[in-house]
Amino acid sequence: MNLPNFLSISRIFLLIPIIFLFEYGFYFFSLIIFVVASLTDYFDGYFARKMNLSTNLGALLDLVSDKLFVSILLIWATYSFESFLIFLSALIIISRELTIGYLRMYLLQNGYSQDSLSPNFMGKFKTTFQMIGLGLLIVSPLNESLALLAIYIIFLSSVFSLLSLFSYLIKWIGYPK
Repeated sequence: MNLPNFLSISRIFLLIPIIFLFEYGFYFFSLIIFVVASLTDYFDGYFARKMNLSTNLGALLDLVSDKLFVSILLIWATYSFESFLIFLSALIIISRELTIGYLRMYLLQNGYSQDSLSPNFMGKFKTTFQMIGLGLLIVSPLNESLALLAIYIIFLSSVFSLLSLFSYLIKWIGYPK
């Protein structure tokens, strides 16, 4: 297993200490592990390009790791924080991730190039807001105002998720193979 693939897979396994540390009140340590896990998303791609280790398997592992990381944290947050906005945001974000994932697979199987299906700016913007919101949520038990800010940022990321979904649909509907 090469370094980029290891980093992608580690993102999934790092969920265990993130949630465990949070549940036992070690919010700051949970946040540190969360930041490390979030950074693996950047570094797996960086090292794959830099070391010429980009593969279809690596791209798939990165995609699956990203989706599982965010989805599991959102499901956990839905049960850990009694907030309708988190629940609604989780539904929107996870539904978007499933829709985009399956649509990408369908288009790839029907002759579309990998380049034509690559993430766009709105998708990266959405991910940034998700990570900031989830990170703030992890330390939110320390400050009630921080909890409110985290919930609003996560909800905002769900709005960006919908905008991203629509931008992909518009792009892909008119995009030649």
